Amino acid sequence: MAEMVIVKSKLKEVANGCNVGSDFAEALNAAVVEEVTKATSRAQANGRKTVQARDVFVGNVSAQEMLVSKSKVKALVEELNVSGDFAAALNEVVIAMVSQSAARADANGRKTIGARDL
Repeated sequence: MAEMVIVKSKLKEVANGCNVGSDFAEALNAAVVEEVTKATSRAQANGRKTVQARDVFVGNVSAQEMLVSKSKVKALVEELNVSGDFAAALNEVVIAMVSQSAARADANGRKTIGARDL
């Protein structure tokens, strides 16, 4: 397993009132690492040497609780540079994942988000 890119202590703050199961953070981290890998591939396929926000998220980035560690995201992308807005865009994707997982748990009558909700 890769080093934790997400900040586990902040997950509950964006979980829409749900509890966060212990397996959820690891599953979310794996999903984030996969998103970073895809973004890196996208940048390389487009002939760029910098991974940019548009490689992971299209839309307006709003200031929200940062769930991703910028330095750990940069460490994942060893062969390319990372633009300043990449972590914020990735954070938008992560917050959407957590919100959808919370909604799924709630729809199933559970108060705790687990890995199965991703």
